[in-house]
Amino acid sequence: MKPSQFRPFTGLSICTSLLAWACLATAHAQEAQIPLETQKKQIELDKQQLELEKKQLELQRKQLQIEESARKELQLQETEKAVTMKLEGDVVFDFGKAEIKSKAEQTLDKVGTVIAQFPEGKVLIEGYTDSKGSQRLNLDLSKRRAQAVKDWLVKKKGVAESIITTGGFGETKPVAPNTNPDGSDNPQGRQQNRRVEITVEKN
Repeated sequence: MKPSQFRPFTGLSICTSLLAWACLATAHAQEAQIPLETQKKQIELDKQQLELEKKQLELQRKQLQIEESARKELQLQETEKAVTMKLEGDVVFDFGKAEIKSKAEQTLDKVGTVIAQFPEGKVLIEGYTDSKGSQRLNLDLSKRRAQAVKDWLVKKKGVAESIITTGGFGETKPVAPNTNPDGSDNPQGRQQNRRVEITVEKN
């Protein structure tokens, strides 16, 4: 072999080889780290998802409690076609009056929430009284009370006026006796008869 054909393994070649090896090792290390980083991110996402699910369950639990409370307060009854609520007259109005009491607004707010669940359903609001007073006055009072509930729902809850129909029946449709069998007064029965009933079609 001629001297000119011999190429010694110089320091530059060694450095180049070492550099290439280092780059290759770094690339392999990075590839090995990617799954680990991905796992960490996935674990963090799983923790966040779990916290979110916990919060959702807590909200659902509170919602169920509210619904149960509302059902009792509104004496809510439900069928396949409609939801009916009953408001005690003494809770919503002062005796002989048709102006809604301020403390009744929380109850009416719940009524509005129920109605909002059926945005395309028609709403019927009917007023009733006991047998105290004249039939004419009782009929007028029952109509004005039904109208007052409608006005409140339209103004305070944004229920469309066009979907609400009102009516008043005075003392003509009692749900309990106004008097006892011996003819004496029946306060409990009269209290049940003083009411406003709200029917919401599910549509």
